[in-house]
Amino acid sequence: MVIPTLNEEAYLPALLSDLARLPIPHRVVVADGGSLDSSTEVARREGAGSVEAPRGRARQMNAGAALLDTPWLLFLHADSRIPAETGAAMAEWIQDPPPEEAGHFRFQLDGGGWTRWIIEGGQRVREGLSGLAYGDQGLLLSRERFLAVGGFPDLPLMEDVEMVRRLRRTGGLARVPAPLVTSARRYREEGWFRAWIRNATLLLLHGLGVPTSSLVRWYPPRAAGLVGEDGASAGVGASGAGRALMIFAKAPRIGQVKTRLAEGVGAPRAVEIYRRLGREVVDRLRHGGWDTVIFYDPPDAQAAMKDWLGVEALTFHPQEGEDLGARLSRAFQHASRQAGPMCVVGTDIPDLDGELVETAFRRLEAEDGPQVILGPAKDGGYYLLALRSPEPRLFQGIRWSTERVREQTLDRARELGLSVEELPVLADVDRVEDLPPAYR
Repeated sequence: MVIPTLNEEAYLPALLSDLARLPIPHRVVVADGGSLDSSTEVARREGAGSVEAPRGRARQMNAGAALLDTPWLLFLHADSRIPAETGAAMAEWIQDPPPEEAGHFRFQLDGGGWTRWIIEGGQRVREGLSGLAYGDQGLLLSRERFLAVGGFPDLPLMEDVEMVRRLRRTGGLARVPAPLVTSARRYREEGWFRAWIRNATLLLLHGLGVPTSSLVRWYPPRAAGLVGEDGASAGVGASGAGRALMIFAKAPRIGQVKTRLAEGVGAPRAVEIYRRLGREVVDRLRHGGWDTVIFYDPPDAQAAMKDWLGVEALTFHPQEGEDLGARLSRAFQHASRQAGPMCVVGTDIPDLDGELVETAFRRLEAEDGPQVILGPAKDGGYYLLALRSPEPRLFQGIRWSTERVREQTLDRARELGLSVEELPVLADVDRVEDLPPAYR
């Protein structure tokens, strides 16, 4: 069994308890994408294996599957529950599997009420018409089928839909005759009708060929697992009011961006990669629970920046200061005039997403949260810095553009008596070897 997690300590224990009662021998691996809560500790305490994986449900599930040598694989969301009848049906299914050797469960939401029945009925109709099942219905398949289709496709969204399509094209997909109960937390957080319309629209657009990199911005990150018992978001600023996300970017001009990358691919190609990467990062972040400001350089580049990144849900402001430290300090001071917690990121991190930014804001807003959140980059710098309030002295005495930026920033924070938490390490794109396969 493989369970991808990101701050799921509130839901994971119940699922692991259900799995412990299954009437079949099995192993469980929790594939964690960088939780800041105790998800991995919960997994170990309950006897499950765990692995740290690059963030993204597809990547996490593939990493978990790689640790298992079992003949059958079951992929579950962390907020799922397995009723006793479902455990018995699963055992019977595995003992005498259908020729497809792949199946999903019946969709069922927790709780009650007429809205739940409408959502479940709509899913049954869609499944009957399109043959598509979703990730929260679970996926049970033989290792041979999993390997034959190449695992889950590395997509930021709709990885479950594409996996189901692959299986249907290459041998079919059956249904295990029992329900898998999943949490209705997204519907409760966002509103039942709004969430249902959004999901249906995204599925339609995906079917029409719209890239998932464009669709993902319309699928807002959850509150990173930090929700109350009634499903409502917990903590200050849950609506996003008062938050400021600052994205530092340079105008995509030949010879002025990605110069080290240009040494390997040429200056025109380096700019092309920078434009694509920057637009995708901004698209993933522009519709989050915060106000998004593009801090651009040089000062005369506003028109070019708007042409490149668009203007939807964005405001623009030039960077000010002689070096990066001064520019960061002035950006935080600017944002503090109308915001509470503030976060700055760059545009060259392929794995940077809204959930990571949401996690940073949530930790700052928590009563026991730190004063500084740092997202360390593999090259020794950082890709994200979030502060409760401006800290101009934090940027003093740093040797910018060196592998010691993160180390010196942490030292400076300690000198100033600032508490710090760090996010998962991510890689930025500086050289040819840093390029993800999709960009090569």
